[in-house]
Amino acid sequence: MRCSARPAAGRAAPTTLAPAGAGANSPGGTSMRRYEMVLVADPTIPEDAHDRLITGFETMISEGQGVVHKVDRWGRRKLAYPIRKQQEGNYTVLLFDAPPELEREMVRRIKLSDHWLRFFTVRADDQQPPTEEEKQALVEARREHLRRAAERAAQARAEATAPVATSPAADGQAADAASETVATPVAGQAPVSTEAPTETGESAVPAASEATSEEEDQ
Repeated sequence: MRCSARPAAGRAAPTTLAPAGAGANSPGGTSMRRYEMVLVADPTIPEDAHDRLITGFETMISEGQGVVHKVDRWGRRKLAYPIRKQQEGNYTVLLFDAPPELEREMVRRIKLSDHWLRFFTVRADDQQPPTEEEKQALVEARREHLRRAAERAAQARAEATAPVATSPAADGQAADAASETVATPVAGQAPVSTEAPTETGESAVPAASEATSEEEDQ
């Protein structure tokens, strides 16, 4: 309960109740608090879609009489432990002023969405907003991040659609390997000889015995 004026001597002054949560830092009479929210998005979400999600929160804060002081996109970073089979997450940090009910609505929407792996919000009343130079540096860093992400996506698409080319040297090596495979005998089988067989062993014995019989007859 607040008094609207100093009471006169001997007379009770009328009193008025301030609206719940009213604060001097809110032009609309609504209490404004400073929050720092860390959002961890699913890394499989395309970068342009992730950017639209963050922009949606910025619009939501602005339309709810809040003020966005900083949007710091950290990008993909390794998680402390796997979440929904993901080893990495796409991190973004928001520093903003907003009524408590607006912050609660943001949390509600985050919980209902499958795009976010984790999030947490802390009060940051003592944290100063970034300067204009720091804001501009964040904007430039974001542009560079989006440019590199677009280049990686284009390179991945080009590699996926490019035909697999083989060099003549590789073709020759493959042909040599095939010919060697055909000429190599199978293990456990004797090699086949291409030379004319020579008379050995029993095939030569009959000739020797016939010569001995002719000498005895003489």
